[in-house]
Amino acid sequence: MPRIRSALVSLAALAVAGLAACSDSTAPGGLTDTSLATDLAASAGDAIATDVTEMIGNEQFGGFTAAALAGAATDTSTFTRSRTRTCYDAQGAVVACGQGLTASMVIALQLDGTRIGDRFTAIIHRQRHDSISGLADTSTQRTHNAFGGSQDTTTFTRDSTTRTADIVASDTVTDLVFQLPHASNPWPVSGQIIRNLNATFTVTGAQNSTRTIARRVVVTFPADAEGNVQIQVGTLTCNLNLVTRKVTGCTGS
Repeated sequence: MPRIRSALVSLAALAVAGLAACSDSTAPGGLTDTSLATDLAASAGDAIATDVTEMIGNEQFGGFTAAALAGAATDTSTFTRSRTRTCYDAQGAVVACGQGLTASMVIALQLDGTRIGDRFTAIIHRQRHDSISGLADTSTQRTHNAFGGSQDTTTFTRDSTTRTADIVASDTVTDLVFQLPHASNPWPVSGQIIRNLNATFTVTGAQNSTRTIARRVVVTFPADAEGNVQIQVGTLTCNLNLVTRKVTGCTGS
């Protein structure tokens, strides 16, 4: 839709500016960019797993059947969610949301609060505009295309140091497809979720320092039956489990 495309252009400009800040030198205090990228993988993977869950919540908010993800981890977040919805028929005219004439809808989501993840805690502020198609009664799949931004303050504890990162990200969901019904098809079968992020780390420990890095984070679906999917953080490759939201097995730099 035109209103979605115009907003995407401005977010793309932010992403390009952010990526220009990327470098691969050794961080002060003995922390390399690779170790900081591993921190970012943990928080970005958690955020992407949260996005998958929230997209299902968007379908529910729009008035469509969408079962909660089976086996999802205990939620350790305290989020405040604010959603609005606009629904359209097959010709693009605005209609009342729910089953019947609705062919697509746009959900605007504001997500604020705190999150305790794997070796990190975060204060988050995220905005998402999720365009969902495949809502006709006869549809066998639903497709999400979304954009948004994130402003997170995340504290990591590892290797006898504490690192607080101010993270600004532009977030994009491209052709993310769920087969229906959700109850027997919990994970997307295709599509990508991408985060272009800039992070300024303040490190406290044996030596205090400040470090800024930028990374492009990509998850390409499908996931396997247990919810495992590869997450790429720059040149670092890891495994993300969508159930536990944990990132493990990182290789690369």
